[in-house]
Amino acid sequence: MGAERPIPERLGDQHEQAQHLRRTGNGPTVDGEEQLLAEAYGTPDMAGFYTGPELVDQAAAEESDDQAADDTADGGETA
Repeated sequence: MGAERPIPERLGDQHEQAQHLRRTGNGPTVDGEEQLLAEAYGTPDMAGFYTGPELVDQAAAEESDDQAADDTADGGETA
């Protein structure tokens, strides 16, 4: 095996970590990016994520399947 990779020391607490943060100036990559995302994926959720209706529907279906599996494992009826 090769040489061990150096691991930097961890910074102490949150305040010390905050001292190492810096703004990069990253922003939207194109003009009207928010409008383009909204047109493609619908309005963003409360966290600002553009998920689109199909991803929301898929996540809801998976959650429903998980709940049904939990109910069956607890001795409930199967679907």
